[in-house]
Amino acid sequence: MNKTLAPYKLFKQMLWLLLLCSPWTNAMDQAPETTAPNILLIVVDDMGFTDLGSFGSEIATPNLDALAYQGIRFSNFQAAPTCSPTRAMLLTGVDNHKAGLGNMHEELAPNQMGQPGYEGHLNKRVVTVASLLQDAGYRTYMAGKWHLGLDEHNSPAQFGFDRSFAMLSGGASHFQDMKPAYAPTPEAKAPYRENGKKLNKLPENFHYSSQFYADTIIE
Repeated sequence: MNKTLAPYKLFKQMLWLLLLCSPWTNAMDQAPETTAPNILLIVVDDMGFTDLGSFGSEIATPNLDALAYQGIRFSNFQAAPTCSPTRAMLLTGVDNHKAGLGNMHEELAPNQMGQPGYEGHLNKRVVTVASLLQDAGYRTYMAGKWHLGLDEHNSPAQFGFDRSFAMLSGGASHFQDMKPAYAPTPEAKAPYRENGKKLNKLPENFHYSSQFYADTIIE
């Protein structure tokens, strides 16, 4: 990890997905330290294009604006009608059907189930930006909402993330109780994985999700 990476204390706001990628230099190498940039990607669900001040909002969002002004602002990303198909396109650069998210897993219609492009999770026909960055010598980290597959074989650990703490489903309580947004029974728990391993309980310092995800990325 690049030793010049400053702690990102700015983004302790309501975040769903945080990805941090930084260039790795082997300590034994004698070559000069890489000049490849650190990359920080923040994904926020259900947000309008102009909800941030840096994109024209009348709402004050100074911390996120500071990150935007220090980085590169894009204005032509194509979003899908729902969150996980959009997330699939963002991480792979291809149409959500090619990535396996023709529809959200929770909203698959009977005629869509079992059909190519409607697996309800990232399939193995795509490559994520995290995998490409790994191949380019980056260390890759993720914390927050994943919603691209519940099983171990389609967890963040299988799609290019060296370390990850992922809430796997479409929604859950922000607190330590693990109450799911999609609950077949009152006893059901929201699914989480840490570095690919499924969790039966959340860490003791998990007091509020957004705070925990930001702290995890900083760590």
